[in-house]
Amino acid sequence: MAKKLFLFVVLLLGSNASFAEEIEVPEEELARETTLPVFDRRRAVLNRHILTTEKFEMGGGFGLEMNEPYYNDYMFNLQGTYNFTDTSSLNVLGLFWMDGLSSYGEQLKPGRAASGGNPAVEAFDTSRVPHPVWGMFANYQFLAYYGKISISKLGVMNLNLYGLAGLGYINMDSVSTFGLNLGVGQNFFFTKNFGVRLDLRWLIFQGPDATSRRLRPQDATPSSFEDRLYYNAQTSIAGIFIL
Repeated sequence: MAKKLFLFVVLLLGSNASFAEEIEVPEEELARETTLPVFDRRRAVLNRHILTTEKFEMGGGFGLEMNEPYYNDYMFNLQGTYNFTDTSSLNVLGLFWMDGLSSYGEQLKPGRAASGGNPAVEAFDTSRVPHPVWGMFANYQFLAYYGKISISKLGVMNLNLYGLAGLGYINMDSVSTFGLNLGVGQNFFFTKNFGVRLDLRWLIFQGPDATSRRLRPQDATPSSFEDRLYYNAQTSIAGIFIL
Protein backbone atom coordinates (compact mmCIF):
# COMPACT_ATOMS: atom_id res chain seq x y z
CA MET A 1 0.00 0.00 0.00
CA ALA A 2 2.84 2.35 0.89
CA LYS A 3 4.54 1.69 -2.45
CA LYS A 4 1.34 2.51 -4.34
CA LEU A 5 0.93 5.81 -2.40
CA PHE A 6 4.56 6.77 -3.07
CA LEU A 7 4.16 6.01 -6.78
CA PHE A 8 0.99 8.17 -6.91
CA VAL A 9 2.77 11.19 -5.36
CA VAL A 10 5.69 10.87 -7.81
CA LEU A 11 3.35 10.74 -10.80
CA LEU A 12 1.37 13.74 -9.50
CA LEU A 13 4.48 15.93 -9.03
CA GLY A 14 5.86 14.84 -12.36
CA SER A 15 2.69 15.82 -14.17
CA ASN A 16 2.70 19.30 -12.57
CA ALA A 17 6.33 19.83 -13.43
CA SER A 18 5.68 18.95 -17.05
CA PHE A 19 3.29 21.90 -17.36
CA ALA A 20 5.71 24.41 -15.80
CA GLU A 21 6.89 27.07 -18.26
CA GLU A 22 9.62 29.64 -17.83
CA ILE A 23 8.46 33.18 -18.61
CA GLU A 24 10.97 35.93 -19.40
CA VAL A 25 10.08 39.65 -19.13
CA PRO A 26 12.25 42.30 -20.86
CA GLU A 27 14.23 44.30 -18.32
CA GLU A 28 13.05 47.66 -19.73
CA GLU A 29 9.44 46.69 -18.92
CA LEU A 30 10.11 46.09 -15.23
CA ALA A 31 9.05 48.82 -12.73
CA ARG A 32 12.02 50.77 -11.43
CA GLU A 33 10.27 53.09 -8.90
CA THR A 34 7.08 53.41 -6.91
CA THR A 35 4.52 56.14 -7.57
CA LEU A 36 1.65 57.66 -5.58
CA PRO A 37 -1.71 58.65 -7.03
CA VAL A 38 -2.00 62.32 -7.99
CA PHE A 39 -5.11 64.18 -6.90
CA ASP A 40 -6.29 67.32 -8.68
CA ARG A 41 -7.68 68.77 -5.45
CA ARG A 42 -5.51 68.37 -2.38
CA ARG A 43 -7.12 68.96 1.04
CA ALA A 44 -4.97 69.16 4.16
CA VAL A 45 -7.99 69.15 6.48
CA LEU A 46 -11.27 67.30 5.99
CA ASN A 47 -14.54 68.55 7.50
CA ARG A 48 -13.19 71.97 8.53
CA HIS A 49 -15.66 73.55 10.97
CA ILE A 50 -14.26 77.13 10.89
CA LEU A 51 -14.28 78.47 7.33
CA THR A 52 -12.16 81.60 6.77
CA THR A 53 -11.38 81.67 3.04
CA GLU A 54 -12.27 85.08 1.51
CA LYS A 55 -13.67 86.31 4.82
CA PHE A 56 -12.89 89.30 7.07
CA GLU A 57 -11.90 88.93 10.70
CA MET A 58 -12.26 91.92 13.07
CA GLY A 59 -11.01 92.17 16.65
CA GLY A 60 -9.88 94.28 19.55
CA GLY A 61 -8.28 93.76 22.95
CA PHE A 62 -5.45 94.71 25.27
CA GLY A 63 -1.86 93.67 25.86
CA LEU A 64 1.32 94.04 27.86
CA GLU A 65 4.84 95.12 26.95
CA MET A 66 7.03 92.70 28.86
CA ASN A 67 10.47 94.38 28.83
CA GLU A 68 9.70 98.11 29.15
CA PRO A 69 11.33 99.55 32.33
CA TYR A 70 10.30 103.23 32.25
CA TYR A 71 6.82 103.61 30.74
CA ASN A 72 3.34 102.21 31.28
CA ASP A 73 3.34 98.53 30.30
CA TYR A 74 -0.30 98.32 29.17
CA MET A 75 -1.59 98.86 25.65
CA PHE A 76 -4.70 98.42 23.50
CA ASN A 77 -5.01 96.96 20.02
CA LEU A 78 -7.45 96.99 17.11
CA GLN A 79 -7.00 94.74 14.12
CA GLY A 80 -8.56 93.48 10.94
CA THR A 81 -7.61 90.43 8.87
CA TYR A 82 -8.59 89.40 5.37
CA ASN A 83 -8.12 85.69 4.67
CA PHE A 84 -7.15 84.98 1.06
CA THR A 85 -7.20 81.21 1.73
CA ASP A 86 -7.31 78.91 4.74
CA THR A 87 -3.54 79.34 5.13
CA SER A 88 -2.71 82.86 3.92
CA SER A 89 -4.02 86.27 5.08
CA LEU A 90 -3.25 89.97 5.49
CA ASN A 91 -3.43 91.42 9.02
CA VAL A 92 -3.63 95.16 9.79
CA LEU A 93 -2.77 95.93 13.43
CA GLY A 94 -3.17 99.18 15.38
CA LEU A 95 -1.32 99.54 18.72
CA PHE A 96 -2.08 102.24 21.30
CA TRP A 97 0.21 102.61 24.32
CA MET A 98 -1.24 103.89 27.60
CA ASP A 99 0.20 107.16 28.86
CA GLY A 100 2.32 107.55 31.98
CA LEU A 101 5.36 106.01 33.61
CA SER A 102 5.87 102.62 35.19
CA SER A 103 6.35 102.31 38.95
CA TYR A 104 10.11 102.19 38.37
CA GLY A 105 9.96 105.31 36.20
CA GLU A 106 8.00 107.16 38.90
CA GLN A 107 10.64 106.28 41.50
CA LEU A 108 13.44 107.69 39.32
CA LYS A 109 11.59 110.89 38.45
CA PRO A 110 12.13 112.91 41.69
CA GLY A 111 15.64 111.61 42.41
CA ARG A 112 16.93 111.24 45.97
CA ALA A 113 18.82 113.55 48.32
CA ALA A 114 21.97 112.36 50.08
CA SER A 115 21.31 111.07 53.58
CA GLY A 116 22.93 108.71 56.06
CA GLY A 117 26.08 108.44 54.03
CA ASN A 118 24.18 107.40 50.86
CA PRO A 119 25.07 109.37 47.70
CA ALA A 120 22.44 111.56 46.10
CA VAL A 121 20.61 110.26 43.02
CA GLU A 122 19.90 112.87 40.35
CA ALA A 123 16.34 113.19 39.02
CA PHE A 124 15.72 111.05 35.94
CA ASP A 125 12.46 112.12 34.27
CA THR A 126 11.91 109.70 31.36
CA SER A 127 8.60 111.36 30.49
CA ARG A 128 10.67 113.99 28.68
CA VAL A 129 11.99 111.40 26.21
CA PRO A 130 9.98 110.60 23.05
CA HIS A 131 8.49 107.12 23.34
CA PRO A 132 5.85 105.11 21.40
CA VAL A 133 2.28 106.46 21.56
CA TRP A 134 0.59 104.59 18.71
CA GLY A 135 1.56 102.47 15.72
CA MET A 136 0.08 100.88 12.59
CA PHE A 137 1.38 97.64 11.05
CA ALA A 138 0.60 95.55 7.97
CA ASN A 139 1.48 91.88 8.48
CA TYR A 140 1.48 88.78 6.31
CA GLN A 141 -0.04 85.95 8.33
CA PHE A 142 0.53 82.27 7.58
CA LEU A 143 -1.69 79.61 9.14
CA ALA A 144 0.57 76.68 10.00
CA TYR A 145 -1.86 74.38 11.81
CA TYR A 146 -5.60 73.86 12.18
CA GLY A 147 -7.08 71.44 14.66
CA LYS A 148 -9.46 70.77 17.51
CA ILE A 149 -9.08 70.48 21.27
CA SER A 150 -11.40 69.07 23.91
CA ILE A 151 -10.76 70.34 27.45
CA SER A 152 -13.68 68.31 28.77
CA LYS A 153 -16.11 65.76 27.37
CA LEU A 154 -18.80 68.43 27.03
CA GLY A 155 -17.53 70.06 23.83
CA VAL A 156 -14.81 70.58 21.25
CA MET A 157 -13.00 73.87 20.55
CA ASN A 158 -11.45 74.65 17.17
CA LEU A 159 -8.06 76.33 17.02
CA ASN A 160 -5.33 77.39 14.61
CA LEU A 161 -1.67 78.31 14.99
CA TYR A 162 -0.06 81.01 12.85
CA GLY A 163 3.06 83.08 12.33
CA LEU A 164 3.21 86.68 11.12
CA ALA A 165 5.70 89.27 9.92
CA GLY A 166 5.28 92.85 8.73
CA LEU A 167 6.31 96.50 8.69
CA GLY A 168 4.72 99.54 10.26
CA TYR A 169 4.83 103.13 11.45
CA ILE A 170 5.33 104.20 15.08
CA ASN A 171 4.41 107.67 16.34
CA MET A 172 6.35 109.07 19.34
CA ASP A 173 4.67 112.51 19.55
CA SER A 174 7.58 114.73 18.49
CA VAL A 175 9.35 112.07 16.37
CA SER A 176 8.32 108.99 14.40
CA THR A 177 9.98 105.88 13.02
CA PHE A 178 9.37 102.66 11.10
CA GLY A 179 9.47 99.26 12.73
CA LEU A 180 9.48 95.52 12.10
CA ASN A 181 6.82 93.30 13.64
CA LEU A 182 7.40 89.54 14.12
CA GLY A 183 5.17 87.17 16.01
CA VAL A 184 3.32 83.92 16.56
CA GLY A 185 -0.20 83.38 17.82
CA GLN A 186 -3.18 81.13 18.23
CA ASN A 187 -6.93 81.49 17.69
CA PHE A 188 -9.47 79.65 19.84
CA PHE A 189 -12.99 79.57 18.38
CA PHE A 190 -16.07 79.18 20.59
CA THR A 191 -18.47 79.31 17.62
CA LYS A 192 -18.16 79.50 13.82
CA ASN A 193 -17.89 83.29 14.03
CA PHE A 194 -16.54 84.21 17.47
CA GLY A 195 -13.25 83.43 19.19
CA VAL A 196 -10.21 84.66 21.10
CA ARG A 197 -6.84 85.57 19.61
CA LEU A 198 -3.59 85.24 21.60
CA ASP A 199 -0.44 86.91 20.24
CA LEU A 200 3.24 87.00 21.15
CA ARG A 201 5.08 89.70 19.16
CA TRP A 202 8.51 91.27 18.92
CA LEU A 203 8.52 94.93 17.88
CA ILE A 204 11.90 96.05 16.51
CA PHE A 205 12.50 99.78 15.90
CA GLN A 206 15.03 102.57 16.37
CA GLY A 207 14.21 105.35 18.83
CA PRO A 208 15.65 107.84 21.34
CA ASP A 209 17.72 106.37 24.17
CA ALA A 210 16.64 107.77 27.55
CA THR A 211 19.99 106.88 29.12
CA SER A 212 22.13 108.69 26.53
CA ARG A 213 22.13 111.97 28.52
CA ARG A 214 20.91 113.66 31.68
CA LEU A 215 17.20 114.28 32.03
CA ARG A 216 17.20 117.54 33.95
CA PRO A 217 14.30 119.84 32.98
CA GLN A 218 16.55 122.62 31.77
CA ASP A 219 18.58 120.71 29.19
CA ALA A 220 16.53 117.72 27.93
CA THR A 221 15.01 118.23 24.46
CA PRO A 222 13.67 115.57 22.07
CA SER A 223 16.52 116.08 19.59
CA SER A 224 19.28 115.84 22.20
CA PHE A 225 19.11 112.05 22.68
CA GLU A 226 21.05 109.42 20.81
CA ASP A 227 19.16 106.62 19.03
CA ARG A 228 19.28 102.93 19.87
CA LEU A 229 17.65 99.76 18.55
CA TYR A 230 14.73 98.45 20.62
CA TYR A 231 13.50 94.83 20.79
CA ASN A 232 10.20 95.10 22.63
CA ALA A 233 8.40 91.85 23.48
CA GLN A 234 4.60 92.13 23.64
CA THR A 235 1.78 89.77 24.49
CA SER A 236 -1.91 90.45 23.87
CA ILE A 237 -5.38 88.95 23.92
CA ALA A 238 -8.25 90.05 21.67
CA GLY A 239 -11.77 89.01 20.88
CA ILE A 240 -12.32 88.29 17.17
CA PHE A 241 -15.38 88.03 14.99
CA ILE A 242 -15.51 86.49 11.50
CA LEU A 243 -17.79 88.40 9.12
